[in-house]
Amino acid sequence: MITVEEARQRLRGVVCAIPTIFSEDRSVDLETTTANVQWLLDRGARQGNTIFIACGAAGEFPMMNVAERKQVIGAICQTVAGKVPIIASVQSNDIRETIELCQFCEGQGVAGVQIAGPYYYDGRPGDVIAWLMEIARHTQVGFLIYNHWYTGYNMPLDLMERLLDIPNSVGVKWSSPDISTFYAGIRRLLPRAAVIDNGLWPVVPHILGCRAFFSWLPPFYPERAWRVWDLLEEGHYAEAQRTLDEFMVPLGALFAKIDAGTGGQGLLIKAAMQAMGLPVGVSRLPSRDEAVTPEIRREMCELMERFGVRA
Repeated sequence: MITVEEARQRLRGVVCAIPTIFSEDRSVDLETTTANVQWLLDRGARQGNTIFIACGAAGEFPMMNVAERKQVIGAICQTVAGKVPIIASVQSNDIRETIELCQFCEGQGVAGVQIAGPYYYDGRPGDVIAWLMEIARHTQVGFLIYNHWYTGYNMPLDLMERLLDIPNSVGVKWSSPDISTFYAGIRRLLPRAAVIDNGLWPVVPHILGCRAFFSWLPPFYPERAWRVWDLLEEGHYAEAQRTLDEFMVPLGALFAKIDAGTGGQGLLIKAAMQAMGLPVGVSRLPSRDEAVTPEIRREMCELMERFGVRA
């Protein structure tokens, strides 16, 4: 089992969600999915600047069955071949599925699994603790506890701390809808775990000690994300914020337009990928490709052209 210190050493840089590509018949397109991963490796993704997430929310795991998720995780791990740390998402409302995915990931060389409590029912601390302790009885894979508050349950900070008592727990993917709780969580969780900043604005979290942050940018504009990372590591915080803002503010406005028309995170990334020339396939319902209107596509292409973003 990976240790906390090993997780801190390996999980450094920009966290990149790998989109799962679906063919015209809505089957999983492993070839294109892994071709996009190889594109990132060729552009410069490596240990120390990038962490991949396989089958996360932007990888559209809710639209896939367990067999498909295992195929995608396995294919990504095989393509990466240890060059970049990989986190695999194993969330499910069926604990048997989560256990099966954890056990599968043990043999794939992942750095850890992104895991939370059941996410349909509103949470109870005792339920979440029991859920994760039971999963830990069946696997040696490292847990990255995930507070996905935007799906309905915002884990209290004291619960997050209790979950770190589970031996498998080596890290946290942390965000909060309340800014003071977000910063308090970083301060309180960092001494005990590798903390991934999932708040999308990484400057202050880096000042507080986070050495990994999630970004929407890497699947289509990794160079800008890596530039932000380098500036953070060099302590040039004002420049890092400007570098992020000048692209993310207009991109975020376009993402908001898409999000107003359909659910799911994968389509946001795919719209940007398509605008700069990468293959993205089609979406599975409930995500609807028509939510990316011709006007949004035009604006997305104009944004990419303005910044010189090309495949």
